[in-house]
Amino acid sequence: MPHLSGHVTVIAVGKMRKSHWKTALDDYEKRLGRYTTFKLIEVKDAVGRGWPDAAAMEKEGAALLQAAQGAHRLIALTENGRQLDSPRFANYLQRQVRVYGRIAFLIAGPTGFSDNVLDQCDEQLSLSPMTFPHELARVILLEQLYRACTILNREKYHK
Repeated sequence: MPHLSGHVTVIAVGKMRKSHWKTALDDYEKRLGRYTTFKLIEVKDAVGRGWPDAAAMEKEGAALLQAAQGAHRLIALTENGRQLDSPRFANYLQRQVRVYGRIAFLIAGPTGFSDNVLDQCDEQLSLSPMTFPHELARVILLEQLYRACTILNREKYHK
Protein backbone atom coordinates (compact mmCIF):
# COMPACT_ATOMS: atom_id res chain seq x y z
CA MET A 1 0.00 0.00 0.00
CA PRO A 2 1.47 3.40 -0.97
CA HIS A 3 2.26 5.76 1.87
CA LEU A 4 2.68 9.49 2.19
CA SER A 5 6.42 9.56 2.69
CA GLY A 6 6.47 12.35 5.24
CA HIS A 7 5.14 13.45 8.57
CA VAL A 8 1.71 14.95 9.12
CA THR A 9 1.01 16.61 12.46
CA VAL A 10 -2.19 18.21 13.70
CA ILE A 11 -1.68 20.66 16.56
CA ALA A 12 -4.80 21.88 18.32
CA VAL A 13 -5.55 24.10 21.28
CA GLY A 14 -7.24 22.37 24.19
CA LYS A 15 -7.94 18.84 25.29
CA MET A 16 -10.71 16.83 23.72
CA ARG A 17 -13.39 16.85 26.43
CA LYS A 18 -16.25 14.88 24.89
CA SER A 19 -15.69 11.12 24.88
CA HIS A 20 -17.51 10.57 21.58
CA TRP A 21 -15.24 13.06 19.78
CA LYS A 22 -12.19 11.48 21.47
CA THR A 23 -13.30 8.05 20.27
CA ALA A 24 -13.60 9.35 16.70
CA LEU A 25 -10.18 11.02 16.90
CA ASP A 26 -8.56 7.86 18.19
CA ASP A 27 -10.13 5.87 15.36
CA TYR A 28 -8.93 8.23 12.61
CA GLU A 29 -5.50 8.57 14.22
CA LYS A 30 -5.14 4.78 14.13
CA ARG A 31 -6.34 4.63 10.49
CA LEU A 32 -3.92 7.37 9.42
CA GLY A 33 -1.02 5.38 10.85
CA ARG A 34 -1.45 2.94 7.95
CA TYR A 35 -0.57 5.65 5.45
CA THR A 36 1.83 8.14 6.99
CA THR A 37 3.69 9.11 10.12
CA PHE A 38 0.92 10.95 11.94
CA LYS A 39 0.83 12.77 15.25
CA LEU A 40 -1.88 14.69 17.07
CA ILE A 41 -0.66 17.24 19.61
CA GLU A 42 -2.92 19.12 22.01
CA VAL A 43 -1.58 22.31 23.60
CA LYS A 44 -3.01 23.85 26.73
CA ASP A 45 -5.81 26.35 26.26
CA ALA A 46 -5.57 29.70 28.05
CA VAL A 47 -9.15 30.95 27.64
CA GLY A 48 -11.12 31.00 30.89
CA ARG A 49 -7.98 30.93 33.02
CA GLY A 50 -8.14 34.59 33.98
CA TRP A 51 -6.40 35.88 30.88
CA PRO A 52 -8.05 38.47 28.63
CA ASP A 53 -8.92 36.95 25.24
CA ALA A 54 -6.06 38.74 23.43
CA ALA A 55 -3.50 37.52 25.97
CA ALA A 56 -4.95 33.99 25.86
CA MET A 57 -4.72 34.03 22.05
CA GLU A 58 -1.05 35.05 22.24
CA LYS A 59 -0.27 32.41 24.86
CA GLU A 60 -2.03 29.68 22.86
CA GLY A 61 -0.32 30.86 19.67
CA ALA A 62 3.10 30.61 21.29
CA ALA A 63 2.26 27.06 22.39
CA LEU A 64 1.10 26.12 18.87
CA LEU A 65 4.29 27.45 17.30
CA GLN A 66 6.46 25.76 19.92
CA ALA A 67 4.73 22.42 19.24
CA ALA A 68 5.17 22.95 15.48
CA GLN A 69 8.95 23.27 15.64
CA GLY A 70 10.44 20.87 13.16
CA ALA A 71 7.58 21.20 10.67
CA HIS A 72 8.67 22.53 7.30
CA ARG A 73 5.21 23.81 6.37
CA LEU A 74 2.60 25.35 8.68
CA ILE A 75 -1.04 25.37 7.59
CA ALA A 76 -3.58 27.23 9.70
CA LEU A 77 -7.21 26.19 9.57
CA THR A 78 -9.23 29.40 9.43
CA GLU A 79 -12.71 30.38 8.36
CA ASN A 80 -11.29 32.55 5.57
CA GLY A 81 -8.74 30.06 4.27
CA ARG A 82 -8.74 28.43 0.87
CA GLN A 83 -11.39 25.75 0.43
CA LEU A 84 -10.71 22.48 -1.34
CA ASP A 85 -13.04 19.59 -2.11
CA SER A 86 -11.88 16.16 -0.95
CA PRO A 87 -10.13 15.06 -4.20
CA ARG A 88 -8.29 18.39 -4.45
CA PHE A 89 -7.38 18.17 -0.76
CA ALA A 90 -5.93 14.69 -1.38
CA ASN A 91 -3.73 16.04 -4.18
CA TYR A 92 -2.81 19.06 -2.05
CA LEU A 93 -1.82 16.82 0.87
CA GLN A 94 0.28 14.57 -1.34
CA ARG A 95 2.07 17.57 -2.86
CA GLN A 96 2.70 19.22 0.52
CA VAL A 97 4.15 16.06 2.02
CA ARG A 98 6.25 15.31 -1.06
CA VAL A 99 7.69 18.84 -1.27
CA TYR A 100 8.04 19.73 2.43
CA GLY A 101 8.30 16.35 4.17
CA ARG A 102 7.01 17.52 7.55
CA ILE A 103 3.77 19.49 7.57
CA ALA A 104 1.64 20.70 10.45
CA PHE A 105 -2.01 21.73 10.49
CA LEU A 106 -2.84 24.20 13.27
CA ILE A 107 -6.26 24.50 14.90
CA ALA A 108 -6.83 27.50 17.16
CA GLY A 109 -8.96 27.71 20.25
CA PRO A 110 -12.26 29.62 20.49
CA THR A 111 -10.59 33.04 20.28
CA GLY A 112 -8.81 32.17 17.03
CA PHE A 113 -5.22 32.70 15.92
CA SER A 114 -3.03 35.63 16.89
CA ASP A 115 -1.62 37.69 14.04
CA ASN A 116 1.82 36.36 14.99
CA VAL A 117 0.75 32.77 14.30
CA LEU A 118 -0.92 33.63 11.01
CA ASP A 119 2.18 35.57 9.94
CA GLN A 120 4.31 32.47 10.56
CA CYS A 121 1.97 30.10 8.74
CA ASP A 122 2.65 29.37 5.12
CA GLU A 123 -0.98 28.96 4.17
CA GLN A 124 -4.55 29.03 5.45
CA LEU A 125 -7.18 26.43 4.63
CA SER A 126 -10.85 26.33 5.55
CA LEU A 127 -12.78 23.16 6.29
CA SER A 128 -16.06 24.87 5.41
CA PRO A 129 -17.71 28.26 5.34
CA MET A 130 -19.76 26.97 8.28
CA THR A 131 -18.57 27.36 11.87
CA PHE A 132 -17.86 24.21 13.90
CA PRO A 133 -16.96 23.65 17.53
CA HIS A 134 -13.18 23.29 17.74
CA GLU A 135 -13.46 19.68 18.89
CA LEU A 136 -15.57 18.80 15.86
CA ALA A 137 -13.19 20.67 13.53
CA ARG A 138 -10.43 18.38 14.79
CA VAL A 139 -12.49 15.29 13.96
CA ILE A 140 -13.42 16.66 10.53
CA LEU A 141 -9.77 17.40 9.71
CA LEU A 142 -8.63 13.90 10.71
CA GLU A 143 -11.47 12.37 8.72
CA GLN A 144 -10.49 14.43 5.66
CA LEU A 145 -6.84 13.43 6.07
CA TYR A 146 -7.91 9.78 6.18
CA ARG A 147 -10.26 10.28 3.22
CA ALA A 148 -7.38 11.88 1.28
CA CYS A 149 -5.22 8.83 1.93
CA THR A 150 -7.96 6.50 0.67
CA ILE A 151 -8.44 8.65 -2.43
CA LEU A 152 -4.71 8.60 -3.15
CA ASN A 153 -4.71 4.81 -2.74
CA ARG A 154 -7.87 4.37 -4.84
CA GLU A 155 -9.67 2.67 -1.97
CA LYS A 156 -13.45 2.49 -1.63
CA TYR A 157 -13.92 4.56 1.55
CA HIS A 158 -14.27 7.91 -0.22
CA LYS A 159 -17.08 6.90 -2.57
